[in-house]
Amino acid sequence: MVLIGLVTLSVTVLWLYIFTFYEAWVLHAPAGILVGLALPGLAITILQEYRAVPTCSREYTFLSKENALNFVAVVVGALATYVISVDLSLGAVTASGLVGLLAGLIVPAYGVPAYCGSFVGMSSAQLLVNHTELGIAAMVAGVIYMLTTHTCAGIGGKLGTIAFAAAVLTGLGLQRAFLITPVPTWDIAWQIVLYAVLAAVITFWLSVYLKHGAVIASSVVGLVGGLLLPALYPDPLGNTLAVVVICASFTGMASPQRIPKLWHMAVAGLVTGVIFVYSMPILGGAGGKLGTIAFGAVMVVYGYMQLFERHAHKVSAARSSQGNAAR
Repeated sequence: MVLIGLVTLSVTVLWLYIFTFYEAWVLHAPAGILVGLALPGLAITILQEYRAVPTCSREYTFLSKENALNFVAVVVGALATYVISVDLSLGAVTASGLVGLLAGLIVPAYGVPAYCGSFVGMSSAQLLVNHTELGIAAMVAGVIYMLTTHTCAGIGGKLGTIAFAAAVLTGLGLQRAFLITPVPTWDIAWQIVLYAVLAAVITFWLSVYLKHGAVIASSVVGLVGGLLLPALYPDPLGNTLAVVVICASFTGMASPQRIPKLWHMAVAGLVTGVIFVYSMPILGGAGGKLGTIAFGAVMVVYGYMQLFERHAHKVSAARSSQGNAAR
């Protein structure tokens, strides 16, 4: 079961990042090279998670009371977000931030699955056109959530990747057309990247350094961005920046075991911003896409960290061996 969950997450994030690489390469070759450099880091982390599957499987039970309640929380979070976003016309970013914040404060034990469901609820009404279709996607997400509770722990954006996989599968099953948004010009793109770095770092600081927890930190940053940025910047820039802020807030949800320092998180925020820009034409309207971008960004940085640490360990071991031989 754990392996099925990991395969689902891996295929989802790889699919998005590979298509983003193609999009970037076609439009701007230097950006394509930059995005291409992200892929090895992504692959390293995925391979490491596969090696941990046997250990995780021994600790996992699919049919449990906890999993059943998590499933319910995902579905409720998704429907609540969709109602606030579509029926009350408050927008997807504000709706997700509000649901995540309330769930984290009122039912903290189920704040995480409810926040995951909120990403499903961010799906466009043009893709999932009514509550029934959204409910189907939410139930798919609930099952994927149950399958992935013991893999990829502490990687920011995991919840969004679950939601994205569910929304895409539901959209494809219903033969819906995904939305297409063009890649922005540089005068907008640099601001997207800047806000991505800031939002990721601030979320991580609130979560880890101030110990407010990942859900509360991401919800607050996303909610503030969703309310302030559209008022500070003209449309559509303000709305775009609000979306990238909540996207990068998912990156900032990473645990310190995965991303130990603020500057590491700044790099992850940079990756988030670049991928956000060049993935805009891909699978638009599916809730959780933002989290998948963040999930991949954390995996990229973590993967390279593991690579550099292994290299440093080998160099240190070689020097120690040479020192011993000299004696």
